[in-house]
Amino acid sequence: MSERRRNTGMKTALASLLAACSLAFGASALQAQSAAPNKQAKLTVGWAEPIDTLNPATTGARNVGPLLANIFDTLIWLTPDFKIVPHLATKWTISEDGKTYSFTLREDVKFHDGTPFDAEAVVANIKYITDRSTQSKVSIGLLGPCKTATATAKYTVEFSCETPYAPFLGQLGVPYLGMQSPKAMAEYGKDLGLHPTGTGPFSFVSYEPNQSLILKRNEDYNWGPSVLSHKGPPDIAQVLFQIVPNPQARVSQFQSGQSQMMQQTPGVYWNAFQKMDRYTAIPVPITGLGIFAPINASRFPTDDLAVRKAIHYAIDKKGVIQLAEAGAFPPSLTPLQPSMIGYDAALESVYSYDPAKAEAVLKEGGWTKVNGFWEKGGKRLTLTVTAISTSTSYPLLAQAMQGYLQKIGMEVNVQQLASPAWLAANINGDMSLTPLQYIGVDPDALQTWFTPGQYFNWSHFSDPKLTALFKDGQQERDPAKRLTIYHEVQKILMDQAVMLPIRQNIDLVMTTKKLTGVTYTGGGFEYLGAASLAD
Repeated sequence: MSERRRNTGMKTALASLLAACSLAFGASALQAQSAAPNKQAKLTVGWAEPIDTLNPATTGARNVGPLLANIFDTLIWLTPDFKIVPHLATKWTISEDGKTYSFTLREDVKFHDGTPFDAEAVVANIKYITDRSTQSKVSIGLLGPCKTATATAKYTVEFSCETPYAPFLGQLGVPYLGMQSPKAMAEYGKDLGLHPTGTGPFSFVSYEPNQSLILKRNEDYNWGPSVLSHKGPPDIAQVLFQIVPNPQARVSQFQSGQSQMMQQTPGVYWNAFQKMDRYTAIPVPITGLGIFAPINASRFPTDDLAVRKAIHYAIDKKGVIQLAEAGAFPPSLTPLQPSMIGYDAALESVYSYDPAKAEAVLKEGGWTKVNGFWEKGGKRLTLTVTAISTSTSYPLLAQAMQGYLQKIGMEVNVQQLASPAWLAANINGDMSLTPLQYIGVDPDALQTWFTPGQYFNWSHFSDPKLTALFKDGQQERDPAKRLTIYHEVQKILMDQAVMLPIRQNIDLVMTTKKLTGVTYTGGGFEYLGAASLAD
């Protein structure tokens, strides 16, 4: 078997994005290490969203990912520029047919509860993820067709795939595939998410729902990624993640010095704070599909292609971002983020802000204006835009989009819904569009949203050609050929207008100057194992 590394096209793409972020936001995304760290330092982080669970196998939340990245290690480490490097696995080989992956593991790793990490531990994790009773969300999807693991020696584990799966190696570096203690999995059962036990730089201390998460330094940690300059246990003794969903309260906490790091900085404060010498701005690019809105292709009136295209032309994305988020983010113009393999800059010009074009498209599609509103067949063009109420940004984006759509004569109702109702509306197709995010480290993330039968096919769109292309993209091992496949995929999505890109997905992280060494993994998961906090 020969060793093969994937995702070669990602490195150049993300390097360009990081350079752009540095120019746009005036700060490096990777902080320099402090010369004299305080080994007893306690870091407080203003965290923006509640935690659904700390079980990597069952969470579906993007904002839990960075927390997992500090508690759990993964088999490989994905750098911000998408280089795949060893982590818990020291090396690997891939069979010529692309269906078997063999990993050699480190022999000096222990879980936080003292359980040795070995091949049987990996097997236990994969069995747990794939067990139907676990009800895994993101992690089982990341495994793709590679859902069988076998311990071939004490420190060698082999994954078998039903079909070749090109995204597999890179996706092993995502925190939702972090390794959990087999002892903890057996002991805590359904309460595992309240007792997270990994091998990472920090171990679990306590969790108060909707209030705080406390982690402490793993004193035994000596197996961090070799690409990081920091070696050994973290310099920071304790991390308190204070859950502060209210943006103004989070800002006040940071300004007063009660926290030394704040995520999801509101745009207006981001614009102001990055100009102040006492703060460091860290724009963390979250790869995947960006902030976008799937458009329901199965329900009137968005089952009409003319309506879907008109929506694209009618919305001024820069205007929406300015209204909702003080213009702090670049607009998103294509299905994939600029950092992703498969990103196609040629698609940026497919839809520009052109309200006159939007009206012309509707007229060509047989729509007429009656008393200022568009109608067809005696039915008014009425859109239902849903937004999850626990988010601070999505309702604002929905309202800003509503304004632009109403300007051209579309009737638009915005519904802010609690999570269960929001999920039900999207799954059942009881909406026209909804702003949201989806993360991913491979363009295969698109198939999750636009393949029949998928949980997230909230566009309710089906195209046999598109489905076939997704299958080809999963199995194609040649990077250049994969690139061509995903360019074609995105062209279909844009031509059919079933996805409205809104803005790039970036976590606007702000820290005090005393905090250094904050970095993030590929995909955009903040990592504090190499950070230091000076007195």
